[in-house]
Amino acid sequence: MSHALTRSLLLALAAAIPLHTNAADEPDLERGKALHRQCALCHGLYSQGIMGGKYPRLAGYPEYYTIEMIEKYKDNTLSYPAMTVVGGLRSLSEEDIESLAAYIADIELAQVFPLDIPTPEGDLEEGEDLYQGDCKTCHGRKGEGKTRKESPPLRGQYTEYLARQIEMFLNKERIHADDEEDETFVDYKPEEIRNILAYVATLDDDQAAAEDDEKEDEK
Repeated sequence: MSHALTRSLLLALAAAIPLHTNAADEPDLERGKALHRQCALCHGLYSQGIMGGKYPRLAGYPEYYTIEMIEKYKDNTLSYPAMTVVGGLRSLSEEDIESLAAYIADIELAQVFPLDIPTPEGDLEEGEDLYQGDCKTCHGRKGEGKTRKESPPLRGQYTEYLARQIEMFLNKERIHADDEEDETFVDYKPEEIRNILAYVATLDDDQAAAEDDEKEDEK
């Protein structure tokens, strides 16, 4: 067989074999479920978190946000030994992270482990006014989060956990909105933050409306 003919056959074979397929690019939910067993040690079987917010709810969180947070723990932008050691995050490949995030996003908590976040004391009317004025642009009218802004949901999350994150933002232990100059919480009085959190705690009761709002906001 001539070199020219051999080369032509090889080129034809190469053209016939796709570089990748959509199926190969899809996250592996079974792999994600297996990896989630480590997460479940702290976050619960369904990633429902722990009442009191020591470990937050993860279930239903969008893939982009879970991936971002895992990467931040892997590169020490955020530090919490349980996440990297118990969770085994440092050993996860990019494909593992995508599969785990997809599995977590796919958990429909309302069906397997309904949560009822207690509403703390606070002025709900003022909390709503402050939330709708300052928070909804990124987190949505009903706390559903926004894909285009890569912001997480707030509804259905434990109040104590959210309060800790705000404290970390104030102490510059976390960077709000990935903006080191961001001072969103600086001008709030403690009671105003408390009122916002009280309002947010009521949003988990209105899942359908939140989903409708998210669709409307994405238009």
